[in-house]
Amino acid sequence: MVGFPALTGLDGAGWTRLLRWLADARRETPVLELAGMHHVFRAEDVRTVLSDSRLFSSDRTRLMPPTAQLGRGNLTMMDPPDHTRMRRIVNQAFTPASVKGLAPTIEEISEDLVRGLPPARFDLVRDLAYPLPIRAIARFLGLPEEEYGRFRTWSIGFSRGDAMQLDAMHRYLAEVAATKRARPGSDLMSRLATAEVDGAPATIDEIASLSGLILLAGHVTTTSLIAAAVHELCVQPTLDSRVRADNRIEDLVSEALRTRPAFAQVTRIAAQDTTLSGVAVPAGALVSAWILSANHDPQLNPDPQPFLLDRPSRRHLSFGHGVHYCLGGPLAQIEAAAVVDAVVRRFARLTVLAPVEFHPLPTLSIRRLVLAGQAHGS
Repeated sequence: MVGFPALTGLDGAGWTRLLRWLADARRETPVLELAGMHHVFRAEDVRTVLSDSRLFSSDRTRLMPPTAQLGRGNLTMMDPPDHTRMRRIVNQAFTPASVKGLAPTIEEISEDLVRGLPPARFDLVRDLAYPLPIRAIARFLGLPEEEYGRFRTWSIGFSRGDAMQLDAMHRYLAEVAATKRARPGSDLMSRLATAEVDGAPATIDEIASLSGLILLAGHVTTTSLIAAAVHELCVQPTLDSRVRADNRIEDLVSEALRTRPAFAQVTRIAAQDTTLSGVAVPAGALVSAWILSANHDPQLNPDPQPFLLDRPSRRHLSFGHGVHYCLGGPLAQIEAAAVVDAVVRRFARLTVLAPVEFHPLPTLSIRRLVLAGQAHGS
């Protein structure tokens, strides 16, 4: 195999071409060294890369600008034992009960955003899938909604790796964290500020970094999932009819999560010499674990290509695996289901008005989805 296929037309033939290429890679070159990186395609190997921190390190701070504050206290870039300590702090604050309690807020925000969509033409990502998680998570953290414009600016900076924007966000969140510690409320950031592990609280810098990660990185999965689920409704009329008639929104969201993960690939660094599928991977090598490929591996999901609401066993690595399993996964699914529910109740039919645009690797998620919505009874 030579190089990657062209990553174009990912709403149609290009997506089929990519999945076929990944299937060939799993069979012929399960570990492919290309462009200075070892690409890993089989589900078993991807799971190992994601979960075995002895062999594959998540500490990628050396790859970031030295001024990027989000690298400090960032759970996704930590290995045990530092990761273990910080995860224990987050687990005390980010509980299943607190996530479940946010459901009415998510439904309220979803209804508000969907009600404001101009039916003749709107961008689902810009107008709905993007603002919903930022607003919901900001409220969850206890941040003022009037600051939403700043959060959006920082989110754009985060996606572009803008160190100045990340530093500005970190300073703001550090000030808020200090206030929450002095006068805690019932919000998530207050719980982070007052949580302790072995009798010691997190530092203000750590709380700011954790909050920034939850605010910004936390929205990526939800935005991607909402766009992927609604896109399937647009391009598969039979699927759309079944989802509406049989109330299969949760199955729609779960299958969209499997077929189009928010990150097609994630990066780790080999901590020692090892092998994957019989291929040597030297210490220090950059390793790209292809979640998209793993989710379409027949070893994980028989007959993986079709989008099936009735899939009997829906297994995926979209939220990671092992110690880095995404804590916000259940929240993302609640948010996506609430949005899809609000959309199908307002619109009887959705029509794609322009070519769908996608982000480049490592995500390949939908960046722009321009739609028109036909109201019920019209």
